[in-house]
Amino acid sequence: MLCCDKIDSMSGSQLFTYMARMTFGVWLLFVGLSKWFNGYENFIGWISSDFASVTWMPAILITLTSWLILIAEPLCGLWLLIGKSQRCAWLSAGMLMFMLMFGQTLLMKYDTVANNWQYVILCLACAAMSSNSSCCGEKKSCCDSK
Repeated sequence: MLCCDKIDSMSGSQLFTYMARMTFGVWLLFVGLSKWFNGYENFIGWISSDFASVTWMPAILITLTSWLILIAEPLCGLWLLIGKSQRCAWLSAGMLMFMLMFGQTLLMKYDTVANNWQYVILCLACAAMSSNSSCCGEKKSCCDSK
């Protein structure tokens, strides 16, 4: 399903970032859409109740963060799958993962924090190895004409 090169002609880092982009993108899209199909009200209520009793965060900030997660997860997943501005997509996914990790830190769920750190590191490593050199529209993917 590659647009230009075959998988066997990719370098190791290209293959790694391609496969990470496909798997992480599908996972983020699935997780994000499942929150919508299972009732976004349930997700917002769950987040609000989880954070209200444990943290100092005001209710409006918790609700806004819930909406940000609802919107950002499927969009980041789709963005990664599409493959445009890959470095920017990975950095955005990394910021989302960091936000989720920070939230779990506030809840003192350190086992989840450790797992989320792995996602942050994966996103940053893929951003470093991605084909774009910037998020400002410079095109350097295998599909761009030279």
